[in-house]
Amino acid sequence: MTFANSDIAAAVARGLAAARDPAHPDDVWKAPEKYAQLSRDFQASAWKHLREDGDLPQASNKAWGMVAETIKSVSARHGGVIHTHPSIWLVLRELSNLVSASGDTETRELINNGFRTARALHSNFYEDEETEAEVTDGLQFCEEISERLYELFWPDRPQI
Repeated sequence: MTFANSDIAAAVARGLAAARDPAHPDDVWKAPEKYAQLSRDFQASAWKHLREDGDLPQASNKAWGMVAETIKSVSARHGGVIHTHPSIWLVLRELSNLVSASGDTETRELINNGFRTARALHSNFYEDEETEAEVTDGLQFCEEISERLYELFWPDRPQI
């Protein structure tokens, strides 16, 4: 499944408008590659915290960060810089709606469930209630969602 860049840009713009997340003068410096690199850094850090020091809250938060930065990267690639947490969700919702409009409800549910998993892991940073197995499963799902978002909305991104 492929989407026209103009359709993706319109979805991003709708999400940012719904969040009332206006552009800032310094947005020109926020390149999508920067967010993509941050996403990869969070991914590596999540696994490091999980495997090396068993810090489940930190691993959880880094998994959330990976997905959040992926969404920021895709958004920036299509002309919208995200500044707030609500904007992350609203942009993702619009991208998910774009997938749904194509008839692919299975992928839409995968994206939405993946984001819910990332949000649950973000909460685990504060609550520290999830087991190592739950955090590991969540992190793996976050990796899958991150990669799927890139495949759908920035398939020709440079490998970082």
